[in-house]
Amino acid sequence: MPHRTSLTICGLLLALAGPGCQFVLPKERAINHYVLSQLLLDQERYDEALRELTNAVKADPSLSVAHAAIGDIHRKRGSYELARRSYEDACRTNPYAFRPHYNLGVTYQMLAEAAKTIETIEDCLRSAVQVYLRAVTLEPQDFDTNLNLSACYFQLGKYEMAEHYCTAAIAINPRSPQAHSNLGIIYDSQNKLYEAVREYNTSLELDLNQPKLLLNLGSTYVRQGRLKPAIRVFTTAAQQDPLSSAPWEQMGACYFHLRDFPKAMEAYNKALELDRNSPEAHRGLGVVYMAQYVMDNGKTDLRDKALEQWNRSLELDSNQDDLIKLVRKYSPQYAPPEL
Repeated sequence: MPHRTSLTICGLLLALAGPGCQFVLPKERAINHYVLSQLLLDQERYDEALRELTNAVKADPSLSVAHAAIGDIHRKRGSYELARRSYEDACRTNPYAFRPHYNLGVTYQMLAEAAKTIETIEDCLRSAVQVYLRAVTLEPQDFDTNLNLSACYFQLGKYEMAEHYCTAAIAINPRSPQAHSNLGIIYDSQNKLYEAVREYNTSLELDLNQPKLLLNLGSTYVRQGRLKPAIRVFTTAAQQDPLSSAPWEQMGACYFHLRDFPKAMEAYNKALELDRNSPEAHRGLGVVYMAQYVMDNGKTDLRDKALEQWNRSLELDSNQDDLIKLVRKYSPQYAPPEL
């Protein structure tokens, strides 16, 4: 009986209190908005979810997960500057949360890709590095953070730091083709050619279907003077990406250096079949024609064909000062007509 009396008294107190008893603390109200936003996100109702999240941070500006969720929506929509601000708020309100720091780093990388000036690109990359360094301190064994940090350092020209964090990423996941490929590029940029070849081949062992990596490997072989292995690699790249002219352009250069002019011309012509506007292919084909003309000055038709290809290459890409000099050197000097 006392228990029933207690309930009655409690009910009486609630009734007397009236609507004021429904008061919700700001933090609880913020959490309610956040929970509702997640339900809306599950239904892909992004505008409504964003409104709930905005209400959540108004109710409790220290709710880090709400700031981060706002950043996620903006980043998904490609609004990287808005995403940056929200992630920064999330990091400020909870400096020990790993995920907002990681996402902020990714956002800075996206801003760097969209930037129009070198200064802005470098500023964004430096900001990404700063954030990723904190993220990797919070989660040292996170593969993506180490790999992204390495990529940022590489773009900033800090190859030793890029190598350090890429090696750390490989230690975390040694079976990542991308990490081994990235490390190969880093070694290549430091002129560590044998190390680069090793990493490229390791990446290919993990995933053979990588035509862009094959181009990198072939180019490294060329720098080593290993032209026949380079041709084999470029041939594989052409098979994997039959619509790309790049492998044929590279094969043409290899055959030219081997003094196999017919195969060089065949490769360059194949490149032009795939891309009529390839300045590299027109240039290379002109070089083959001119090399044969130099060997036999009587064949002026070869000289004319070379000049035709070179002029076309310059029309497509005028930023070839060395080619401009060659055109001037080999162009016939016509005397002006007498009046």
